[in-house]
Amino acid sequence: MKKYQLKIIVVIFLVSLTGFSSVFSQNQEKITGTIGNEKMGNDRIVICVYGSAACLPVNVDTNMTVKFNNKKTKLSQLPFGLYLDARIIRDAQGKDIVKDITIDEDKTVICFTRLKEGQDKQLSEILSSIKGVKNFKLNKKSNQVYIEYDHKIIKYSDLEGQIKKAGFELE
Repeated sequence: MKKYQLKIIVVIFLVSLTGFSSVFSQNQEKITGTIGNEKMGNDRIVICVYGSAACLPVNVDTNMTVKFNNKKTKLSQLPFGLYLDARIIRDAQGKDIVKDITIDEDKTVICFTRLKEGQDKQLSEILSSIKGVKNFKLNKKSNQVYIEYDHKIIKYSDLEGQIKKAGFELE
């Protein structure tokens, strides 16, 4: 009987130790999306996460820079709509912090407030007709469209403008 009790105590100890260590470990997540329109100051940005229709405010190192337009640029100074891949770490206080980030000036994700029946076909026609758009993929579940384009041929603001002009409601 004592052997059985000892085994139970050891199992409980190991389970509690595993749970205890995970409380102090940092959670990591790799996300893709775009820089959100909300300005959060010098130490925070908003990332509109592709595939989820969620916007995630994250803390950034105010000294961290990425190369944008051939210049070192602080993360809080990156433009709305710029595509990124980021590694986010949740610290012990529950804050989401950007640890690594790469940007791609030739990609974006555009979020819609909603897509009405039949608008997917209309959107495909519009995007196919825009000079500089190379590829796109509509994600109906999240009301987003992922777009690959040549930023030297068309600017993000012009791309967004043409979609709005066609009657789409963007977030």
